[in-house]
Amino acid sequence: MGLEALGFLVGRWKDESRTGEPGTAAAGGETWTAALDGRVLVREGWCEFPASADRAAVRHTDLLVVYADPDGELRGEFWDSEDHAIRYREVHVDPDGAGVGLVSDPSAPGPREWLQYRCTASDRLSAVFSLHPPGAPGFSPYLRWSSVREAEPSP
Repeated sequence: MGLEALGFLVGRWKDESRTGEPGTAAAGGETWTAALDGRVLVREGWCEFPASADRAAVRHTDLLVVYADPDGELRGEFWDSEDHAIRYREVHVDPDGAGVGLVSDPSAPGPREWLQYRCTASDRLSAVFSLHPPGAPGFSPYLRWSSVREAEPSP
C-alpha cells in the first residue's frame, strides 16, 4: 500500500483540543502536504503550552516525513524542537482507509513510540501519541488531540 492511502491526512488542520502529559495546549495545528511528486508526505506540526507552576510556556514544532522505502514499505522520520528524533519502522493503514498507525523502531534506545491518526469525518481528525518505556507492560497515551480541517488539500 502506497502513500495514496494516507491522502485523508492532506490539508491544513487546526486543533480543537490537545491534552496530555505536558498539560492542555492553548493552540496547535498541523499541515500535511505531498512533496517530491507524491513520493513523500510531509507533516509540519506545532502547539503551544501555557506556563504552569513548574514550567515556562512552551512552543513545540515538529516535522514528520512519511515515505515508501525501496521495498515499498511505508516508513517515517520525525524531528522536533525538543531534539527528539523518531524512526517509524512500521506504518499500518487501517483496513477501512480512515486511519493510520506509526510505530517506532524496536531496536532504538529508550521508549517506543506509537502515533495513531483517525479520520472521524471528512473534516475531523483525532490523534494519539503513546509511549512504551522499557520494562513497562505496554503503550500508554502521552498526548491526544482532535483537529478540524481548516483548508482543503490543493490539487
